[in-house]
Amino acid sequence: MQTNFVVVDVFDHVVDAEMLAMLLTQEGLTPQLVDNHTVGMNWMHSGAYGGVKVKVPESQEAHAKQIAGQLRTQSKARLQMMADTNEDACLACGNEMAEDDNECGECGWSYGRTSSEAD
Repeated sequence: MQTNFVVVDVFDHVVDAEMLAMLLTQEGLTPQLVDNHTVGMNWMHSGAYGGVKVKVPESQEAHAKQIAGQLRTQSKARLQMMADTNEDACLACGNEMAEDDNECGECGWSYGRTSSEAD
């Protein structure tokens, strides 16, 4: 029996589509990525291919679209929060750092520290 798949969401970048596919899989759904390899080879042509599509079986469409909507809402809120603050996050622990800070007050990580110094 043939299963019909429907597009749940479309992304310009493969990593964004993979993130949604991972969330859908965690919820017990069976997503498929379409054009992910083509776009991955040359992401600048993503628009020409219609982006990376995340598809699920028709029977899973409603649940998948709900999860996709939640992901987009959370992503937009996170981007807005980052735009509203002048602070950056520490690359090691995620603690908020002022833009002009060179060292994290929480874990001590520093932009000036190189990987050879850490070893």
